[in-house]
Order: sequence, then C-alpha cells, then structure tokens
Amino acid sequence: MPFLIAIVAILGGFFVALVNRLLAHKERMAAIEAKRPRIVLQLPESASLVQDDLTEQILAACREQGIDADLELEEAQRSLR
Repeated sequence: MPFLIAIVAILGGFFVALVNRLLAHKERMAAIEAKRPRIVLQLPESASLVQDDLTEQILAACREQGIDADLELEEAQRSLR
C-alpha cells in the first residue's frame, strides 16, 4: 500500500511540473507576441478584397527585410452619411 501511494505521489508531482512548464511556456509566447508590432496599411478602396500587385510588393519587401508579415484583408468600415 505505501508503494502505491508513493507511485501516485510521484506521478502527481510530474503532472504538476508538466502543467507548470506548459503554462510558463504559454506565458512567454504571449509576451513575445505582445511585443510584435502591429502595422495597418490603408490601401485605396477597391471593389473586392483581393491581393493585388501592390500587396505582393509590400510582402516581398517585408520578407527581404526579414519581417514576418501576416496578411489580413479587412473590409473598410463605411461611414454613416
């Protein structure tokens, strides 16, 4: 019986250590992501949301500079007239 309790205690300790390590890693990754600059490019309004040559040139320039750029196309908010 004491052997079983010791095994359960050891496994519980490993589980707690693993969860602690995973949470610390998640926290570090969130801090790194928070430091990442968010840049919004406002391009001229177009009829549809598609990547064009200008967008491709911007992404190519970012890659040349070593910048990891994520592209998210968002429709502009229409202002109330």
